[in-house]
Amino acid sequence: MSDDEADPELLELLRQSLSVSTKPKDEISSDTGVLRDAEYIYNNAIDVHIDMYGTKAAAANIYQSMQERRYSTHAWTQVELHPKPSEGFSQLDIVNFVFTMDLLNFSFWSELSGVERYQVDYTGKHWTGYNSLLACLRRAIDDGIPITTPTYWLSGRVSDEALKNVFRSATAEQIPLIGERISILREAADVLHKSFGDLDEPVEGATEEPTAVPVDLEPVGHVDPSDAKPEVTAQDHPDTEDPENGVTLPEAAPIHPDHVHVDPVAVPSGESQSDAHEAEIVRDAAVGEPVTESPRQGEADHQASEMSIKEQQAPPRPDYSVVRLIEKADHSAGKLVNLLVKHFPCFRDETRFDRKKVRLFKRAQILVADLWAAFGGTGYGEFHDIDNVTMFADYRVPQMLHSLGVLSYSPPLYYRIQSLQPIDSEHSWEVQLRGCSIWAVELIRREILRNNADAQLNAVLIDFFLYDLAKERERAQEGLAMPHHRTRSMWY
Repeated sequence: MSDDEADPELLELLRQSLSVSTKPKDEISSDTGVLRDAEYIYNNAIDVHIDMYGTKAAAANIYQSMQERRYSTHAWTQVELHPKPSEGFSQLDIVNFVFTMDLLNFSFWSELSGVERYQVDYTGKHWTGYNSLLACLRRAIDDGIPITTPTYWLSGRVSDEALKNVFRSATAEQIPLIGERISILREAADVLHKSFGDLDEPVEGATEEPTAVPVDLEPVGHVDPSDAKPEVTAQDHPDTEDPENGVTLPEAAPIHPDHVHVDPVAVPSGESQSDAHEAEIVRDAAVGEPVTESPRQGEADHQASEMSIKEQQAPPRPDYSVVRLIEKADHSAGKLVNLLVKHFPCFRDETRFDRKKVRLFKRAQILVADLWAAFGGTGYGEFHDIDNVTMFADYRVPQMLHSLGVLSYSPPLYYRIQSLQPIDSEHSWEVQLRGCSIWAVELIRREILRNNADAQLNAVLIDFFLYDLAKERERAQEGLAMPHHRTRSMWY
């Protein structure tokens, strides 16, 4: 926002003070303010700089590469660990899976080697980074644990130890911030229960099949695999920070932002669809390449714990609370982001920079983008203002922007990142890295549209592409100009 533009929030506050507000008191706005705050951060940043020549060159290269690869949202269901209608997952299953995934999609980087770091043993592979989260959720579902059903997270229903077991590691290192993850699940279950009605009561018309997406709303345990409809194509973007968790970007084929992987997991022989999928799954994932095998820690104890949980835990009834939340947004991406931020503290990704409150809303925006991708822009993924969603400020995209010559850093910040020293969450450096990345992707988007009027793309697709590109270069061992910055945070 330039100096001569009026700040809509300040205008609304002024109207309210004069009792002339045009907005109903409880109305949720569709304006998130993220892009405006990112521009403010850029205009006042002293340690992160956007190179305009680098931005123009990057825009041309990015668009050309996206065209050559036919890059689109059609690869969401190609991610190996994503839930798919063809596997028997219903719309309700996918909605709850995406919500659970994005509640927990943060902080997977490790200081340990690929063999020693946190990894999850699932389907005969060891998964790292963001994909380790997907593997945890899929493994729990296969074991009959309804980990993606919000009623399951309520304090009186399952113990902390049972939840910790869901995220158990194949190595000595545990998943980072496990306490925060469990607290977030509890908090979200409470909010959904109190703000969006009886969690066990189906929404009106929920048993009727919407015309937008050809999948019924019955939960996975009630779906006959023989009736599965064709896959709904889309895309998604995880938040992986590990070098081992790369992606494959096939030439001349649709690819998925942040990671692409095919080969859906089949239901083991002799096991019913209900047993294999008694809950739901996850979202946008970086496809973790199998990691060098390492010994499983305490396998016998884990198996005994799993059996105990499975025997004692009766599956909850279908949970439609997240569906109610989405419906309140009236197909507005911005409104859904603001609903998430209003009701869930864990999505309230905002801080202060240069004496001003700034909003970044990384995971809230990713949740919207994942729904858009998972449902192919229809049904629960239909948002008329999806183009207003910004880039998702994390680790990897700033790293890629620096490698492309778009971002440059002051010497102190450059040394801190290059030497792998951590940067505190909400530190000025971290806020500048995130805010300037959002604004840089917006400038790239504008440059592409200025030179290609017919281009069909938005900041979401550009973000996904940059993430995939970073992972692709790592898999090819080409390396990047420097490592990603290290901040241990629940925001990304």
